[in-house]
Amino acid sequence: MFICQSHKASRTIIHLGDHDPSGIDMTRDIQERLNLFEADVNVKRVALTKRQITKYGPPPNPAKLTDSRVDKYIDKYGTSSWELDALEPQVIEDIIKQEVNKLVDKSLLKEVEMKENNDKEILLKIENNYDQVKHFIESEQL
Repeated sequence: MFICQSHKASRTIIHLGDHDPSGIDMTRDIQERLNLFEADVNVKRVALTKRQITKYGPPPNPAKLTDSRVDKYIDKYGTSSWELDALEPQVIEDIIKQEVNKLVDKSLLKEVEMKENNDKEILLKIENNYDQVKHFIESEQL
């Protein structure tokens, strides 16, 4: 799970989980627990979805019949389930990047990057003038 600040929602947790009875229900469970504590957070399931299963073709597993949520799952999705970690790591990374990019406040990101670049320039100047900076600091301590 990843938490993103966004102008589209106050806070969003992107949830990645297995496509099985427990994994599908986990998104709902996380949201309900956050609501219980009155957290201003939206939980968005971004993987593993049926569309991604069709696109990437991870191997199916039988749905666990011992899971208390299995009947509802089978009614909606059938008897197969899929593991998130069956996807290539790069695919998972791409899914995360795509979702985070949708949620990022681009103007705020640009502002932070500009400040970061400015701070790097200052640190480089300090490095290049270390002896003078050291002398200045030592003289200020007197």
